[in-house]
Amino acid sequence: MAANMSAAMLAAGDTIPPDHAAGVVASRSGGFALHDDTFVDHWIAASRRGCSLNNMLVPLDAVQGWHREPATGNIRHDSGRFFSVMGVHVRHRVGHHHLEWDQPIIEQPEVGILGIVAKYIHGTLHFCLQAKEEPGNVGGVQLSPTVQATYSNYTRAHGGARPLFIEPFIEPDPARRLFARLQTEDGGRFLYKSNRNMIMLAGDELPVELPEGFIWLTLRQIASLIRRDNLVNACTRSILASLAGAGSAGRPVTAAGRDGLCDTLQWLDDRRAATHMLTRRIGLNDLREWRLDEKGYFSHVSSAFFRIVGLKVSSQTREVGSWGQPIIENPASGIIGLLLREGPEGTELLMQAKAETGNRTTVQLGPTAQFTQGNYEGNGKLEKPFLFEEFAAPGRFPLVHESRQAEEGARFYREYNLHRILMLPEGAELALPADYRWLTLRQALVLVHLGEQVNSCARSIMSCLL
Repeated sequence: MAANMSAAMLAAGDTIPPDHAAGVVASRSGGFALHDDTFVDHWIAASRRGCSLNNMLVPLDAVQGWHREPATGNIRHDSGRFFSVMGVHVRHRVGHHHLEWDQPIIEQPEVGILGIVAKYIHGTLHFCLQAKEEPGNVGGVQLSPTVQATYSNYTRAHGGARPLFIEPFIEPDPARRLFARLQTEDGGRFLYKSNRNMIMLAGDELPVELPEGFIWLTLRQIASLIRRDNLVNACTRSILASLAGAGSAGRPVTAAGRDGLCDTLQWLDDRRAATHMLTRRIGLNDLREWRLDEKGYFSHVSSAFFRIVGLKVSSQTREVGSWGQPIIENPASGIIGLLLREGPEGTELLMQAKAETGNRTTVQLGPTAQFTQGNYEGNGKLEKPFLFEEFAAPGRFPLVHESRQAEEGARFYREYNLHRILMLPEGAELALPADYRWLTLRQALVLVHLGEQVNSCARSIMSCLL
């Protein structure tokens, strides 16, 4: 069935179910909004004032309910569930270029649900978001999906309450499904981790009146909120990347557009065939350049890249009143960049075939730029990526969009990436390396809808195109 759907999408260029394409466009362009923008601003401010999580960084050996295995050094929950932190050794070869390294990585074999409930209210499609506080959030509360739950969460492995609104996502009705695809998480720090990104349409069984902490928003309102710093969380952005081309929904697909998509799929397969990455699980104790530092955190000897820290958390509003966990802390923000140009088929995005050790397919579509400056400056082992200077200090190409977007606050501690979208001037020429290719927005969206083809960074910045 999935193969038939994929073939139909390739032929038609469709992403959104035809019955609801017009509703998505109307929700993005205007129409009735249940709450005006001033109300939404006050609601967000009140939600942030009500933050109740108290966090304290602690040594890894002091994290409640977790332990480091003596033989391997790997960090695991006492129950054997949730996630673990282990080591990997990686050998990466492309052509004559060879790179070898080891690192800590999160292993969480569970497939979680990231779901947004949508509903027509007075004829306009609205989306239900949640003001959710996570221990690693920048700004405390961020706008999360209706449901954001791991398998352990919704099967109540932690002993807490069952997440609200989970039922439509566990056994989804195909007639109410706007979008449902497995998508990979951060392939540089999760090992083979995927979550199911979903948008489900609700009917009269879900009232307009929502429980405290939830709100109905139109796509226009959400697009405006994404342009603010660190407000719409990473999971919401990942899901809504599937709607980034709402303005093109319903337009006829040309023969050139179909041929271009087939060429893109062939190019992506060619890059996967040319990329050889061998990832081997090892213990944290066996990592060559990582160690437990003087604070009891697991860090690189250079203090670069990231570190694993312990976190002690208490809350008056969560399903569980207190817990401990390891969490990733990054010493510096990264840059996620996208270069645009106008082509004969509309807006085009410069994407790269990005290899990441935690991706099952190794290579997925990434944004034009995806790097942390400090990891490259002064590092003789790493070659600066294509257009490094242009995105590190914009000036050569006009700036279209810039915002700070937080990473997922349950696994990353107060981390954000600078999102920059630049425009290639009309008539300008740009010689591309083999790993880079121009895609129309519609081509990129079809690949999002195929699932596990577009990486988390690309989906994050594509949401800024809503």
